[in-house]
Amino acid sequence: MVLHPKQTNLPQNNVDHHVVSMNTKIMRPSKLEYKIVKLFHRHTKILNNLHNQYIKHVCENGGDILEIGFGGGVTAEMIQNYNIKTHTIIERDDYFFKKLWEWSIDKPNVKVIHGDWVNDIPKDKKYDGIFFDLWNDSEDYSRRKKLCDLLDHHTKPGTVFLCATEKAFDKSLYIEKGHDYQEIKTTQPKLKWYQILSHIIRKHSIENGKIIQYLDLIPKVIYKG
Repeated sequence: MVLHPKQTNLPQNNVDHHVVSMNTKIMRPSKLEYKIVKLFHRHTKILNNLHNQYIKHVCENGGDILEIGFGGGVTAEMIQNYNIKTHTIIERDDYFFKKLWEWSIDKPNVKVIHGDWVNDIPKDKKYDGIFFDLWNDSEDYSRRKKLCDLLDHHTKPGTVFLCATEKAFDKSLYIEKGHDYQEIKTTQPKLKWYQILSHIIRKHSIENGKIIQYLDLIPKVIYKG
């Protein structure tokens, strides 16, 4: 189902083939936050290295990819470099969605959804790879379980799921369901200031409830069906 994105106040040209806009409660636009995220993601070697490793795994099957959270668009660009069939991106923030829409105009295999993962993943769609990367999410067991249960409706045997939002992920939930759980060792760049930067960002994350984590292991779930 493709709906016209009238409520987003976006230009109305060339959108019907790949834009889906849902009626959902959207967060206040965040122009400054978008610029900070894009700058940080695009120009920090640590994050680029980590993102590349996440995307390499999530796109290993090709096919249909679901990305939850657009951020600065860095991972979306990485996904587009792989041989995939479709690329669906869900973004709830008004301003971030506006930038996502602008980015997607010349990409016919991209479908963008103005909404959230709880309500707006296309109900009849199953994906070959799913990447979950939100700037923040509540540290709540019920939310973790809701995500795990919801993905059962959008996966198939062999689907690869990677979650970069630590607070939204509980590996035990996926193991209990019989899915294959792996922890991929990351290849951190040899930067002298890495440990200091990582410590500062982790401290900032705790104080502000933000999710910026540099993990030594990437959690990877492969669905058994």
